[in-house]
Amino acid sequence: MSSVALGVVILVLLAALAWLLARPAASGPEDALGADDEIDRDTLEQAENEVRDLDAFTTPEEAEDELPDWGPGAPRP
Repeated sequence: MSSVALGVVILVLLAALAWLLARPAASGPEDALGADDEIDRDTLEQAENEVRDLDAFTTPEEAEDELPDWGPGAPRP
């Protein structure tokens, strides 16, 4: 390996390390979602709780009996 190639590899590794250390880490689920005030966190938590108990292989047709309709235009429960 030539010294130029070794220098390029070292620069790329240093840049990747600097990027990993410089970016802010999310401290919780709120940070991961962002600071968007339009998110209704109570509704989001309720929806997550409803689907938490479903099997991963449940089809939409099978889940229709267990879940209320959350789609656009659906009446609120």
